[in-house]
Amino acid sequence: MRHVLALVGSRGDVQQALAVGLELRRRGHEVVTGVAPNLVPLAERLGLDPVPLGIDSAALLGSDLVRRDMRSPHPVRRVRALRAVAAAGWDELRTGLLALLDDVGSADTVVTGLLGQEVAAAVAEWRGLGMAALHYCPVRANRVVSPVSGLRGPGATRAAWALGERVRWDLTRRAENEQRGELGLGRARVHLPTRLRDAGVVEVQAYDPALVPGLADEWGPRRPLTGFLALDDDARARLGEAGSGAGLEEGLANWLDDGDPPVYVGFGSMPVADPPALLAAVDAACGELGVRALVSAGWNDFSAADGGPGLGVDEKRVRVVGAVDHAAVLPRCRAAVHHGGAGTTGAVLRAGLPAVVGWYSADQPMWGDLLRGAGVGVARRASTLTQPGVLAGALAEVLDDATAARAVALGSRLVPADRAVAAAADAVSGVTSGVLAD
Repeated sequence: MRHVLALVGSRGDVQQALAVGLELRRRGHEVVTGVAPNLVPLAERLGLDPVPLGIDSAALLGSDLVRRDMRSPHPVRRVRALRAVAAAGWDELRTGLLALLDDVGSADTVVTGLLGQEVAAAVAEWRGLGMAALHYCPVRANRVVSPVSGLRGPGATRAAWALGERVRWDLTRRAENEQRGELGLGRARVHLPTRLRDAGVVEVQAYDPALVPGLADEWGPRRPLTGFLALDDDARARLGEAGSGAGLEEGLANWLDDGDPPVYVGFGSMPVADPPALLAAVDAACGELGVRALVSAGWNDFSAADGGPGLGVDEKRVRVVGAVDHAAVLPRCRAAVHHGGAGTTGAVLRAGLPAVVGWYSADQPMWGDLLRGAGVGVARRASTLTQPGVLAGALAEVLDDATAARAVALGSRLVPADRAVAAAADAVSGVTSGVLAD
């Protein structure tokens, strides 16, 4: 079979799907890969011969639209920003995906993530192709996982999801129907989740059933829960990040060996508003609690990110590095502070670590709630972590023996990454072509 991957968004949105693409190719399938332009080098290092698709996700996340307008105190400005972000890059995704399909000549399926799914679904419908989607958190109506913190009860939970689906449909209806019009398709009359469900589209749930007991039974085989996806050792080695390949970079390895296991701090692709203030909060928390911290800069511009002078912190206590291989580094840590992205959440849980989730938006508060419910984490809004005492207080809640023991126990119950990737590839390779109903 020939699968066309149409993957946009941040690294967390894309890398997990690339693991599935590699597994499909290992099985003898042909995989054609399109990714956000800024992530082309990532996919190239994995050997997937990618083409740029959509818009630069790092530029979007760092834009005033995301960093200022979406957080505006003015409701009208905030709603306009939400509508703009929801459909950002859809024209580029449509035209790029059509060109990619024309280049390959024929295809069996389009495989996408949650972002841009409306466009990928419309293109698949127009071309009469099968479609599969990878979801890294619950995003469809259910009675098990609440989209609203503190909400309890299956009836209230499902009602909240239904409301959320209506709100998103209101935000995206015009843009989606514009995309459909460009393809010569009729106007959609109901929102995408209903259309995908009615068409029997497979939506792979790429997170662990241990965190959402009962959800697999409610959703059935069209939304299989596979476990958290991750690259295998060989693929991670190709990325050349700290800890990937044969071993840790010498300076980092020496630092880790020279003291107690540190707290890992990393926010991935999320824009840290004030890196110096965050480093100061980390340093203060380490001093108060008597711990060390390893800070991964991610997509942020931390000055002297190699751990050199000028950071304004105790460098024996706080080390700053660039991107790291989670699978190699996290097992040498004792806890994690992160943004609550699904990929990082899965890596932290597999390492058996308790966590402080400093969330920004989207699914991140949900992961904070799920970790808190499992007794292995706490959640704080990311913007509060630089306030006096907040980070130290949150870490104090998870740096105890009981929480550590629960985290180790939960980590041992998770689906191994190779089995999760294999299950996702099974689901994708079982897709047959068909036209979505509107």
